Amino acid sequence: MEEGESIPSEETVSDDGETVGAAAAEDAAAQAEEIDANEVETREETPVLEVHAPHEAVHSWKDVLIHIAIIVVGLLIALGLDEGAQYIHHRREVAEVRAELRAEREANKEAFASEVTHWRWETVELENNLMVLAYIEKHPGTPDEKLPGALVWQHTSAAYSWAAWDAATSSGVTSLMPRDEVAQYGNIYFHLKLSEDQEVDTWNAMNDAFRYQLTDSRLADLSPAQIEETTTLTQIAFTKLWLEGAGLGAIPRMFKDFPPAITPRELAGVHHQASYAELMQNPGYALTIQRMEAAGFLKPWAGAGGGGKR
Repeated sequence: MEEGESIPSEETVSDDGETVGAAAAEDAAAQAEEIDANEVETREETPVLEVHAPHEAVHSWKDVLIHIAIIVVGLLIALGLDEGAQYIHHRREVAEVRAELRAEREANKEAFASEVTHWRWETVELENNLMVLAYIEKHPGTPDEKLPGALVWQHTSAAYSWAAWDAATSSGVTSLMPRDEVAQYGNIYFHLKLSEDQEVDTWNAMNDAFRYQLTDSRLADLSPAQIEETTTLTQIAFTKLWLEGAGLGAIPRMFKDFPPAITPRELAGVHHQASYAELMQNPGYALTIQRMEAAGFLKPWAGAGGGGKR
C-alpha cells in the first residue's frame, strides 16, 4: 500500500453504490419480520385462555356472599333436578308394580273361584265315603258291586300366584308405596297362602285315609279294624276340608272384590249342626251358653252350635 492512501472500512463499496453491510442488515431485518409473522400466526392458531382483570373488587363481603349464593343456588338446582329425575323414575316403577299386582290379583281371583268349586264337590265326595264306610261296617263282606256307592279320593287344587308380590317386596318398590296399600296386599297374600296350606293339609289327610289301597283296594276284603281306621281317617280329612272351607269363606268378607265363597250355612251342614235358635230349645245347651256368657262370651257364631270361629 502506498503512502497517502486511506484504509477502507469493513463496508465494501459495490458497483451500484450500496455497501455490503447495508445488504446484510436488510436480510437480517427481513428474517426477523418473517419470524415475527410466524409467531403471530402460531399464537392465532393456538387457543389461549384469556384472563381478564375484574372490573370491580371481588374481595368485599358483599362479593363473597354473592359468589356463595350463586354456588348454593347452583347446587340446589342440581340436587332438585336429580331428585326430580328419581321421583319420575320411582313413579314409573310403582305404576309398573301396581299393574303387575292387579293382573296377579285377577288371576288369583279366578283360582279362588275354582278352589271354591273344588271344595263343594270334595265335600260331597267325603260325605259319600263316610256313608259307604258306615254301610260296610254294618254289612261286612258285601261285594263292592252291591254297595250303595264307592270310595272316591279325588282332589284338585288351583295354584295361587305371588310372583309379582315377591318381586315387588324383594326389589324394594313397596317402600315407595303407601303403607296402607302395601298392608292390604300383604294381607290378601297371607290369607291366600293360608288357604293353600289348608288345601295341602286336606290332601295329605285324604292320602292317609285311602292307604288301605296299598294292600287291597276291594272294600269287601277290609277287616273290621281297617274299616274303623279308614272311617276315622276320613273324618280327619273331612275336618281339614271343613277348616279349608272356613278359610275360603273368610276371604270375600275381607276382600270385597273376590267372588262369593263358602257360606256359614254350608259349613254348618258339614257338621250337621242345627241353628242357634233350635239349639237354644235344648235346656242343657241354653244352660251351657249361660255359663259361657258369664265368662265373657258375647254372641254365638251364625248358624253353628260349636266348633266354629266367629
